Amino acid sequence: MALPAWNQALGKWQVSDAQQQVASAIRNTQVKAQSSSANWQFSIYETTSGEVQWSSHPQTGMPTNWTRVGNSAIDIDLADTTLDSKSGAYYIRFDYKGNLASRTRTLTLTHRSFPGIKRCLIMSTILGKMRLATEQENPSSAGRYCH
Repeated sequence: MALPAWNQALGKWQVSDAQQQVASAIRNTQVKAQSSSANWQFSIYETTSGEVQWSSHPQTGMPTNWTRVGNSAIDIDLADTTLDSKSGAYYIRFDYKGNLASRTRTLTLTHRSFPGIKRCLIMSTILGKMRLATEQENPSSAGRYCH
């Protein structure tokens, strides 16, 4: 009986760890934009095999180096993710000053075996302020559970 509870606790840890990895990558992208005085982009997508990967790259270039997020159990929650997307990848853009150059939006990660476990990253201001949040019992006015 304790095994399902242990698996769910492990799932929460895995999604939280993935959230922290992504938050760090987004912050590093913002710092690269500031330090290079160039527009940078954080891109994230789910491969056809279900693996979530991210890349930090100049906005004018195509991503060449992709890094896996967490483990293969991590998914992008499409219903709760509101980032802009292009060619199957979601993105966050920073201008040369490190300010948010794309709309303020949310990226939500979940666990394939426990879809009720949600961890989100909310880009909440044009200055690039990011807030981390978890799933809630009640949806927001926009109908999202991670807010």
